[in-house]
Amino acid sequence: MKFTELDSLWQKVFELGWESFREGNLPIAAIIADDAGNILSEGRNHYISSKRFPNCKVDHAETACIQQLDIVKYPDLANYTLYTSMEPCPMCIGTIIMSNLKRVKVAAHDAWAGASDICVKNAYASKKAVAVEFADVFLANVQIALQGCVELTYNGTSSEVYKSFMEMYPSGASAAYKLYNEKIAQKFVDAGTPVAEVFDSIAAMFDTLSE
Repeated sequence: MKFTELDSLWQKVFELGWESFREGNLPIAAIIADDAGNILSEGRNHYISSKRFPNCKVDHAETACIQQLDIVKYPDLANYTLYTSMEPCPMCIGTIIMSNLKRVKVAAHDAWAGASDICVKNAYASKKAVAVEFADVFLANVQIALQGCVELTYNGTSSEVYKSFMEMYPSGASAAYKLYNEKIAQKFVDAGTPVAEVFDSIAAMFDTLSE
């Protein structure tokens, strides 16, 4: 699948995620859209460096996206969908639950910090009836390739997070290693490569890696 074949909402999520990657942050982004596909709010990860808050560790994509939603202008929360590139962490899934959004679409499971199970395992959260839907494995692998590259850059191959990616999404994690080890991702950043080209380059790696 090529970038141009993606739903426009997923294109926006990956575009924003690539912006965060280029800044040295985790390539995680989120948008909120209505049933007509109009984007009402957006947010991206600033976990490693943030210009918004002194404590960058809580400047996550989903929470930022929800904070930016104008609920006076857009009050119909139960009929909006939050799209995110990575399974929300405990803080972000809690923010989703408390915001009264009811639908979440996720590109990739996060075996390390994902907490979507709170929606069904916690008594209070289950009453909120938040539906979480995961995309197919292809989209997940592209996300893991980008996020795994960041993890390798900061923490190396001994990273427990990277190991969890390798266990759940071996194709994506192997592509992440190629992006990191051959400095392909850094070349993309230095060249100002657009997200569509980055996405398609990663997608092409999956066939090569499986040969």
